Amino acid sequence: MQDVERPFVAMNMAMTADGKITSARREYPRFTSETDRKTMDRLRAEADAVLVGAGTIRADDPHLCVRDPEMRSYRRSLGKPEGILAILVTAGGTVDPAWRVFHDDGISSRIVVTVDDAPQETLAGVAGLAEVWRIGRGRVDLRELLQRLRRCGVERLLVEGGGEMNWGFVRDDLLDELFVTVAPSLLGGRDAPTLLEGEGLDMEGRRHLRLVACERVGDEIFLRYARVR
Repeated sequence: MQDVERPFVAMNMAMTADGKITSARREYPRFTSETDRKTMDRLRAEADAVLVGAGTIRADDPHLCVRDPEMRSYRRSLGKPEGILAILVTAGGTVDPAWRVFHDDGISSRIVVTVDDAPQETLAGVAGLAEVWRIGRGRVDLRELLQRLRRCGVERLLVEGGGEMNWGFVRDDLLDELFVTVAPSLLGGRDAPTLLEGEGLDMEGRRHLRLVACERVGDEIFLRYARVR
């Protein structure tokens, strides 16, 4: 059963047929279709906030807002504000104020989440661009972060990577739903990141999922899983 003191946590990722979310060179992932991008916008439209790790922003500098006009209209029909809350997690506290996340019009507000011992000078550039939350030492305490977000009115959170960030939610058993797009491509590479990085679980501790939906569109497969506790 989901903890009522935290938001519902959904995760959305796209990967190649061999499980890679990008190449070993950390290039922008160009292996998905327009259908996948619209699916991403739909999930964002349904969320109160979107969360990403700084590594993903550093590598891709993605737009985190709802860009598709139809999905923006859908978001309004749900009674949600036009803009979405964007949350950037960085244990090191290193951010670039030029990143799109700090300037997209489709983002209503921004929170940079770091640790208590992150150097103050690394965050100086985001003054006036985002709130800064310090939660935990060494690594961000995700459970405390979620409780604080819930107190701020966030009921549904969408996590969009990268693999290390995703691992934190799985490690702490905070994931409720997983959306995966499987694209018809192969990348390979022992250093290419996967959907989950981190130290991993042993077989006994593996997380169990239930397949909720499976849809094929062209050569892509769209999977939706629920966490079974």
